[in-house]
Amino acid sequence: MKKAADNKEIKENKGFIERFCMAQERKARISLILAASIVVATVGTVCAAAIRSNAGNTVPSENIELNAAEQFLAQAAIEAAEKETTAVTQVSTETPDDTTPTEPRMTKRGGLTGEHVVDVSDLQSLSDEELVDAILSGKAGVIDRSNIETDQSQNEDAGHTASGGNAEPSPEPTSAPEPVNNDPEIKLPSTSFTTVAGESFNPLANVTARTYSSENETNGITYVIKDSDGDTVSLETAQNTAGKYTITYSYELVPESEPREILDYELGIDISEFQGSIDWNAVRNDGITFAFIRCGGRGYTRGGIYDDSRFYENVRGAKAAGIKVGVYFFSQAITPYEALEEASITLDKISGLGIDMPVVMDWETGSGYRTWDLYGQDFANVIKAFCSTIAQNGYTPCVYLNTSDINNRLGGYSGDILSRYKLWYAYPYSCYSDGSFYQEGDMIPPRSFYFEYWQYSWHGDVAGISYDTDLNIRVIGKTTVTDPANVMTATAEWEVTPAPETPAPTDETPAPTDETPPSDVTPEVTPEVTPEVTQEETQPENTEPSATPETPADQNTGEGTATP
Repeated sequence: MKKAADNKEIKENKGFIERFCMAQERKARISLILAASIVVATVGTVCAAAIRSNAGNTVPSENIELNAAEQFLAQAAIEAAEKETTAVTQVSTETPDDTTPTEPRMTKRGGLTGEHVVDVSDLQSLSDEELVDAILSGKAGVIDRSNIETDQSQNEDAGHTASGGNAEPSPEPTSAPEPVNNDPEIKLPSTSFTTVAGESFNPLANVTARTYSSENETNGITYVIKDSDGDTVSLETAQNTAGKYTITYSYELVPESEPREILDYELGIDISEFQGSIDWNAVRNDGITFAFIRCGGRGYTRGGIYDDSRFYENVRGAKAAGIKVGVYFFSQAITPYEALEEASITLDKISGLGIDMPVVMDWETGSGYRTWDLYGQDFANVIKAFCSTIAQNGYTPCVYLNTSDINNRLGGYSGDILSRYKLWYAYPYSCYSDGSFYQEGDMIPPRSFYFEYWQYSWHGDVAGISYDTDLNIRVIGKTTVTDPANVMTATAEWEVTPAPETPAPTDETPAPTDETPPSDVTPEVTPEVTPEVTQEETQPENTEPSATPETPADQNTGEGTATP
């Protein structure tokens, strides 16, 4: 007892500092630490304020000791504040409140300032503009497939509506010009000529040359004629001698003054389950190098989402055949949230497939479609929601639009959309309804906007596919070429047939008659016979012999000789 009383007396006689140092209670010690910290912090804050108020004064205080004291107190205040914060944090960590979750739930507003909005209800509670902002900033993420309802009953072959749109459509030709070939060439009226020997023939008649600068150039065309043995013959010889000849025409082509641009392109198709089973090797051998394959779509009346039943089969077949693959979703989205659903379904379907080409929002409309009344900024927001989600997940986004969609539905927002995303342009030419493929030199739609992909036919006839197939080209670019001077040639066959035969003259002499020949018939002249002259006969001087000398009675006697 005495010892305890002595200790009490010691405590009562000790000063504040001594009692503080001897304190054993934890709470008392913590209270004293906090109280001391508050005092030091208060004093330090006042000193620091004084220092900051004099910071602009370039003249230091004359009291060096006072300056040092101010700096010390300011530093002490900062350290005390840091220790106070650390102590409070440690206390709260050691004694957590069981009613507070360790990971706060990300609410609507918290999601917009955090990494992602993870709750579907939060996404649905956003306005269209807020959701688009969240998507563009990369904070909306994707919707898990389990939170997206599907309805396979709405998987219908809606066909194409590339000319649809209830706004006044842009003027478009009902049919495109037939594809033409404008390459330079020698133009012949025929590649086969026939004449009769002896007839005059002009090899250059109606022969012209199409050059870079002139449609029909006739000057400068030359030709060479060769017979069946390959020997060169003259025109005169050939046209008078029966036989077969070749005429080779030549024209020295001078390149046009300006270089020409040649379109570089690839041929492609787009298909869905409605094309049935496909022989992809036959497709590849028919010249097709890429394919857009439908992965799914949304019903164009009720709006339910569905899968394409042949999607994985078609992707595997195309890639095995060496055909590059892109993917499209038949979109009927009318809000950014629906577009986000469609993009989320698409990303789920293509995960791990190694898609080579763009992922396309195939947005279409027509009379009776749920998308019929979507215009302007609302339409632009839908496209942004889909395409930006695709882009943020590592794929190249693309949008399928026709002329009316661009000019009338998007209107003033078209420039923003087309500058952000690739365009798959729907503009089929009716002259390709025969199933033919695009060929070098064919026309392409002249437009003020750029399109990388052009759907030019809905009636393609492609090997390995039993039904009509959409045909596309991918515009890779244009190559500028300047043609060197060269010689164009063309060849024609020329046959010269023999002239018809004339009757041959006869050798028979008609028998003499007693009748006097008509006055218009030349009488037969009897050959002149020189009579034999004997020595006893003398010819009168200066007398002409008779025109018809008397024939000797018997010439065979050999009598007489002709005198000179």
